[in-house]
Amino acid sequence: MYNVDFSIIYESLPQVFEGLKTTVYVCIFAFLLAFLFASIITYFRVLKGNKILEKVIVVFVEFIRNTPLLLQIYVVFKFLPEIGLTFSPIMSGIISLSIYQGVYFSEVIRSGIAQIKGEQKNVAFALGFSSFETFRLIIFPQALKNVISPLGSQVINLIKNSSLLSFIAVSDIFYISYQKIADDFRIIEYFTLCLILYTSLTSIVLIFTYIFEFCLKIKYKEVAFT
Repeated sequence: MYNVDFSIIYESLPQVFEGLKTTVYVCIFAFLLAFLFASIITYFRVLKGNKILEKVIVVFVEFIRNTPLLLQIYVVFKFLPEIGLTFSPIMSGIISLSIYQGVYFSEVIRSGIAQIKGEQKNVAFALGFSSFETFRLIIFPQALKNVISPLGSQVINLIKNSSLLSFIAVSDIFYISYQKIADDFRIIEYFTLCLILYTSLTSIVLIFTYIFEFCLKIKYKEVAFT
């Protein structure tokens, strides 16, 4: 009979903590790169006005959205070295997550832009703003205000998807836990630990999402009142 014993986890806390640090590191850098990537492709898709480039971006977005993330991770980690582009497991994971989540971020931001009145863009052009200035100063900030909640949901997805990097030997939470299960045969204990750690990380993102939403509501209420 299987006897649950969570005390065994205490012996593995140093390794688990290292796995947690790796997960946080990967998620932070993947988020930053994904957000930058999403901003760039959203700009060229929405405001630049190049129909050919827009169609290329649409095809790329749909391709990324409709192929498994795990397959994309293996393409970056295993296939790119065959053409001379070699990355470490962590960097391969960050690149894969950035592209995958960046595509979803761009769709979220684009939905926020769709809620903005088109007259604002025309007025900005009439005042002499360039396409980039219009996007950076007028359209983009308003779009972010409209999509804080769904953007937060995508960050949560990024954290959960980061567990797939264990398949290319990135020593994250899941990888360390799986190794410990193989060594100690303590499935319930380490999977429970995984659930607690991932839930804690996603809960932090959820709390910050609520805080940002609340602060933006207060800010725009003050602006409207004045």
